[in-house]
Amino acid sequence: MTGRWAVESLSGEVLGYAGIMPLGADHPLGPAVEIGWRLARHAWGHGYASEAAAAALQDGFDRLGFPEILAYTAPDNRRSQAVMARLGLRREPSRDFTATYDGTAWHGLVWVARPSTGC
Repeated sequence: MTGRWAVESLSGEVLGYAGIMPLGADHPLGPAVEIGWRLARHAWGHGYASEAAAAALQDGFDRLGFPEILAYTAPDNRRSQAVMARLGLRREPSRDFTATYDGTAWHGLVWVARPSTGC
């Protein structure tokens, strides 16, 4: 089963979430499976996103058997791109997309994980 998991500090503070979710056929990348994370700003830069996303990738490949898991982010989100690179995801510019949300164009850079990438 896919879903989002709470990300907590050792003290039990909820810092955000990470997990894998399906993308429907109506999404520019769908149907597919994506990995994502969102953390409180004060939790950035402490390895929480990398640790949680690595666990989600392992679960997606080992238990759920997905052949690939996608991630995408805005071009200016260097921190998420760094997490994706650290996890072994590979950029696939041919899958980049632009979508319109509430009348505003948004450009997504696509990264891909496959079991063979070592994730």
